[in-house]
Amino acid sequence: MFKHELGLLDNALDSLNEALAKYQAGEAGDEKAYKFAVLHMAHFLELVLKHHITQKHPLLIYRDPFAKNLTKEKTIGLWDAVNFINNESSDTLSPQFKKDLEWLKELRNNIEHYKFSMDVFEARHTIGRVFFSLHEFLEEESNIDLAKAVGAKNIDIFQTLSDEYKLAVHNAIIEVDKIKYQNPQDPMDPNQPAICIDCDECGHPTLALCADSSTGYRCKFCKNEYSDYLPSSCTSCGCESTIGELETWENENGDTERRCYHCSGRYHMDKDD
Repeated sequence: MFKHELGLLDNALDSLNEALAKYQAGEAGDEKAYKFAVLHMAHFLELVLKHHITQKHPLLIYRDPFAKNLTKEKTIGLWDAVNFINNESSDTLSPQFKKDLEWLKELRNNIEHYKFSMDVFEARHTIGRVFFSLHEFLEEESNIDLAKAVGAKNIDIFQTLSDEYKLAVHNAIIEVDKIKYQNPQDPMDPNQPAICIDCDECGHPTLALCADSSTGYRCKFCKNEYSDYLPSSCTSCGCESTIGELETWENENGDTERRCYHCSGRYHMDKDD
């Protein structure tokens, strides 16, 4: 009979590939896939941190390394590994990383042993943050080359989650997706304002509705609030337009007025010419 065996590190990396594949499936629209991304990512995290500790000494993976009979049932858990690493060097794993691990651990336990409720947007954010933090740790503290271990079909999402800039853009898009979800549009109404547009400052499609912005929009990546393409309306006649197409000035009361081609007087000026 064929026998399939994986060492500790290989087992961890196998779960990483499964986690990335499921995360990518979730990003493609299969929301159920995030459940399995959580399970596989949690498994990868525990095993890879255990492996890191075995590099100090193989027996440190056991709860009682001096016991006469060492069994796999008595190996350390995720939090033992986290505490070991931080006891070696204080705050090697940040408080935010530990907070995200706690969230991931609780959700994993609920999935495995009980019913669960998962905020998909939070899951996308947290998995991304956890993976980035761990990847950063492994680059500094180990000789594990995750990039070589990742399969070709997962390399794009791996690069996104492991690159600080790409992850920040990715997370900004997640926030925009949540705003879109919270503000469903009527496909039969062509005149409704856009939920988001491309940001003039950073170039990403992340300039989105924001209640406390001076323009009603704010970029979730660079925090820019202005664009000529933001929807607006004529103060005088109310016709829908964009900021760039309207004449704008401040009146004697300090309020901003925006007027269209006709109401601003430009139509009559052009006609007289």
